Amino acid sequence: CCLTSWSQESTQSDTLLAKLGKARELLMQGTKAELSELCLKIMQTHPDNKSAVQWWVIANMERSPQGEQKMLPRLDSLGQIFPSNTAIMFFKSFIMAEYGKNEESLAIMERLIQLQPDSAVNYVGKGQDLTELKRYSEALEAFDKAISLEPKRYDLYGMKAGVLSKLGKYDEAVSSLDKGIEVNPGYPANYYNRACFLCLKGDKAKALADLTKAISMNPRFKQAAVKDEDFKALYEDEDFKALTK
Repeated sequence: CCLTSWSQESTQSDTLLAKLGKARELLMQGTKAELSELCLKIMQTHPDNKSAVQWWVIANMERSPQGEQKMLPRLDSLGQIFPSNTAIMFFKSFIMAEYGKNEESLAIMERLIQLQPDSAVNYVGKGQDLTELKRYSEALEAFDKAISLEPKRYDLYGMKAGVLSKLGKYDEAVSSLDKGIEVNPGYPANYYNRACFLCLKGDKAKALADLTKAISMNPRFKQAAVKDEDFKALYEDEDFKALTK
């Protein structure tokens, strides 16, 4: 009985992988009508699969400045067909947040958390909405929950640090990034952000050391630093000028 159950689960998993592989091919080929149809079939059997919904959105979204906004009523219609599909809810929330509708996005995230209380990505979305709404203490709670669920996600420590910095808690922001760098020392954004907060703290030497590290890993941070007001205190500093030249 157990072997039969495992075999059925394995077959279902293989079937999903095959369908997603085909969908990926259609996406690369730009065959949107066939891609859309295949994504709908995947949604019928795997309502929480985010890739199927994401690719359906790509296949059906207009290429215009209002393309994403026009997608919202289409997602509503899709949600009526698949009312239990949490991935549809997720992307609707994502698009709402993109257009500054953070209250509406937050309401969806709260519902998703009720349905999927162990999904870190839902708490990330909640934290981002709360940050935009300037509800920083609640945002910190959301990011802390996300970190507790996925402590290996090194980017989450930077998100938390960003909220702490808005509260002027630069020491705590730096400590959060210390943890993120410990989890993954190869992620340059955490060095860059730590450099920002060290600069705001007035620690020039450490800020320049971290900025140097970030730029060595990704030269695009050089252009970002020149325009970043977090480094305003260093704009006329010769070491900073040489580093960002």
